[in-house]
Amino acid sequence: MPSTRPTWTLPVVAVALLVFLYAVAVSDAVLFGVFLAAVLYLVAWLLDRLSPGNPLGDMTRERRLATGIVVLGILAYSVVIVANVLLGVLVSATVFVVAWLTSPVGPVARWLDGVA
Repeated sequence: MPSTRPTWTLPVVAVALLVFLYAVAVSDAVLFGVFLAAVLYLVAWLLDRLSPGNPLGDMTRERRLATGIVVLGILAYSVVIVANVLLGVLVSATVFVVAWLTSPVGPVARWLDGVA
């Protein structure tokens, strides 16, 4: 019998825990770490619920490329200029979710096509 437990939970919980530990140990921002860990878990849950297969399959090649370049730019800016990795992770996750949700072949487009 196939497992009903999602395979994404362990890696996401590990990354959320690392982000939280970084926030506590390095940045001394416990509440921001808790918030960011919860946001990362929410993003992973949304991706699992709204995307039947690979979430990147819900984006066109050009959108994936543009999103990757923007996310890398945000992370580089947040590390080098602002020196705030946690904020860079939060903004990068937000940019990815917005690009994924608003994709012409993404979950919102499929839902709107089904409603109309």
